[in-house]
Amino acid sequence: MRKLAIVFCVWGSVSVVCADVVTYSGPLTATRDQFNADSDGLALLEDFESFGGGQAVGDMPGNGARFAEEYADGSSAPLPIIQATFAAPSGSQWMQNFGNGRPAFSSWVIRPDDPGDLIYAFGQVNAQGDWVRIEGFDADDNLIVSVDAQPILCFAGFIVREGVSKVVVTPLGNFDGLNGMDDVQISTQEINLCDVDLNCDGNLDFFDVSAFIAAYNAMDPRADFTGDGEFDFFDVSAYIAQYNAGCP
Repeated sequence: MRKLAIVFCVWGSVSVVCADVVTYSGPLTATRDQFNADSDGLALLEDFESFGGGQAVGDMPGNGARFAEEYADGSSAPLPIIQATFAAPSGSQWMQNFGNGRPAFSSWVIRPDDPGDLIYAFGQVNAQGDWVRIEGFDADDNLIVSVDAQPILCFAGFIVREGVSKVVVTPLGNFDGLNGMDDVQISTQEINLCDVDLNCDGNLDFFDVSAFIAAYNAMDPRADFTGDGEFDFFDVSAYIAQYNAGCP
């Protein structure tokens, strides 16, 4: 049994982790498997296979989210459309970011179906050999999380404790600005991230203790385990007690 007697981010092969935000960007299978494990299977899949080529898509019936009729700056935009292609990572179609009046380099904007909901987990397969940036924003349009997706069969996404109101996926720059998005996974249900597993790797160990000490010394709110706005012995004691109790 682990016992603790007495912030940093850990870079792993699959994810970059910072307490209340976990980001993913890496090889398709391994990265998606980790994302699914961390999200407790709550991130539901839309694979676009129920749509026809050239069909405009707003609602994604496979999950609780939709493509919004807006560009990244909030201005009005036509809905994105399906592209039927043999090159899709899975199935035979993906969501393209151009066409239907949308120019190359257009961003996708994704929101929950219910405006009162939040997105707690978002993941996607980067369908073409292009780099994209995935960003999550709160209701006041503050940036909460950002992750860059590597090209070619890369799975990328994030899990956030507090949830986000919208996700924006934007090409970072490529030869033609024509991007494909496949296999989108979204959860609008809150996901339980263990408070004491500060690097969110599923283990309680020295790295979590180091993260707590760094956060405590920096007076980072993540180390305020009593929630009283102070950083003192009581926070250390509360952390030790929760650490020894383990994660649910």
